[in-house]
Amino acid sequence: MSEPTDFTHLDEPAFLNERAHLRGRLEHTTENARGRTELERLYEAMTEEFLRRARIAWTSPPAGRRF
Repeated sequence: MSEPTDFTHLDEPAFLNERAHLRGRLEHTTENARGRTELERLYEAMTEEFLRRARIAWTSPPAGRRF
């Protein structure tokens, strides 16, 4: 298995674009196709990064607002 890819350097639009592109590739790849497992692993890693970013967004105070 290869090393997980680091998506943290991508800004949100670039990250979401890459994730959508990968999802499209998965949707058009047959279940038994060569490389499908690696695409699924990569998509899972991107989902984890998506959830990490969502947690940060939902737990951080809005910019410019002080408590």
